[in-house]
This record gives sequence, C-alpha cells and structure tokens, in this order.
Amino acid sequence: MSSHFYVGRVVRRLRWLLWLSIGLKTGYCIPLYFQSALSAAFALLLSAGTTLLEFTLIFYWLYPVERAQRALQVTLREYLQARHGLVWDALAPILTAGLGALTLVFTLSGQYRAWGTLGVATAGAMGLGTLLIGLGLIRRPTPLPLRSVAAEARLLSEAQRLGRALGIQVNAILVLDGTRLRNANAFALSGGRIAITDFLLAILTEQETLAIIAHEVAHLAQRRRLARLWLLTGGAGVGLTGALAPLLAGLPTGWLLLWLGLLVGGMTAPMLRLRRLHEREADAFAVSQYGAAPLSSALRKIASIHQRAPDAHGDVIHPSLLERMAQLERYSQT
Repeated sequence: MSSHFYVGRVVRRLRWLLWLSIGLKTGYCIPLYFQSALSAAFALLLSAGTTLLEFTLIFYWLYPVERAQRALQVTLREYLQARHGLVWDALAPILTAGLGALTLVFTLSGQYRAWGTLGVATAGAMGLGTLLIGLGLIRRPTPLPLRSVAAEARLLSEAQRLGRALGIQVNAILVLDGTRLRNANAFALSGGRIAITDFLLAILTEQETLAIIAHEVAHLAQRRRLARLWLLTGGAGVGLTGALAPLLAGLPTGWLLLWLGLLVGGMTAPMLRLRRLHEREADAFAVSQYGAAPLSSALRKIASIHQRAPDAHGDVIHPSLLERMAQLERYSQT
C-alpha cells in the first residue's frame, strides 16, 4: 500500500483475472457443453453468475482499501454497483453471442420439441434474454447518479457546435455524481447524450473540459459505425448459426463449444479493433479543435486521479498515457 499506484495496479490486474476466470469456467463446464444446447446455455449463465459472485467478493475486499487510499464517500452498495460495470462489460458480449447461437441451435435443430410446451417457453426465454442483453450493449445507461450543475448549458452549446461539424446532433450534457467515488471520467451515451462527472469538471480548466467534450462528441458520431458493425457481425453470426444448426445438432455436442468460441471471437475482435481506432480518431478530432495541450493535460490529470501509471494501459481499448501523449504530439504536427 506504500505505492501511489496501489489501487490502480490492483484494478488493472483484476481485468486479467476476469478473463482468466472466464477461461477457467469454460474449461470446467465442458461436460455440460457436450450434452445439449440447453445444458450449454445453462453452463453459460452459471459461469456468468459465478463470475459476478467471485468479483463481488473481491470488490467487497477492495472497498475499504480504496476508500481509505482515495477518500471515497460512497456506501459499499454504491461502490459494488459501480465496480460491477467492469465485469458486465466483459460478460455481456459473450452472453449475447453465446446465448443467441445456443437459442438458434436449440430451436432450429428441433431439440425444444423433446420438452413440449416447456421447450417452447425455454426457447422464448433464451431468445428474449439474448435480445435484452444485446440492446444493453447498444443503449448504454448513465453509470452514475445525475446532478444539476450550472456549467451544463454552456457545455451543451459548444458540444452542439462540435456535433454540427461532424454531422450529428448532441441532445444533452449530463453531469454525473462522481465526487463521492472520486470518478473523473466522461462518457458518450446513446440518444445523442454526453455525460461528464462533476469531479472531472472540478479539476479541469475550461479548455481541458472542452477538449474532453470534443473527444466524446467524436464518439457520438462513431456510434453509427459501431452499430452497423454490430448488426453486420450479429447478422452474420445468426445466419451462419441458422444454416449450420442442423449440422451442429448431428455432430458430437462438443463441437458446439468450438463453434461458440469462433462465434464470440469473430464478433468481438472486429469490434475491439474498431473501438481502438475510434479512440485515436476522437483524440485527433479534439486536437483539431483545441490543440494538443488541453487534451494532453486533461489526460494526465485523469491518470493521476485514477492512480494509473503512465506506461499502463487503461484497458484493451485505451492505450497507455505515454502512447497517447506521443500520438497527440504527432497529431499537432500534421
């Protein structure tokens, strides 16, 4: 705990631990995948539920440590709710692709007939669950409570100007309660909305704030591209699974596990690649509007608040601070 970056290191390692946990559960649930599409769906949901429970216990342990080190002012329940977003962001795409494929196999192969009315209801529940989780990936809710702040109207006017430059409409700037969690962040949400925490507003200068807003406006413009890619990969996955469902039903069910792995990887990899590209494009747009200095200093402040080492990657999408600084310098010279 003597290191300034203690909590930041722990959270970054939790991301790797999360993927390790998902991989291990895939391994010990293999017997269920060899039985039927329904048992495979049960294994998928059981693995997700177990993962959520595991990380609830980890976050329960981490809460007093982070509260003491970062002076958090939130209850345990509020802390757990915020931290669970890390786990759900990883699980949701897997559940959407996996449960959707299993629903198609269960239905198109005729396996549901063996269960009669219960089989029909089960297939419907699986399909509805897939739809709801998938919609959650597209329509992102506000991750923190809303606050009413005077700066909101001024920021909205500038954000709308930036939006017009990119051919989109910015409908709202939401200021979120990030002070108690010491959350310095901004988000592009569905419905033409941008959210920024009051804690971030308090530590940034006006130019730094505008640079961050420009970055998020660029993300709003990129959402259409993300939605098209999601529909394309989702449609391809549905079409292939539908076409192969009779074949999969006739093969040893263990092949279903291989198919699910290929399906999830095939849907996730292009999405991650596009989102990494979007981060670079959003930085470039902010630099084109306000120069590199405001965004650079804002990113340094955010990294310091979240105790993130300069050479540490934020996640699989965001590069390290040092990489972003070098990229911003290149943008400013073009």
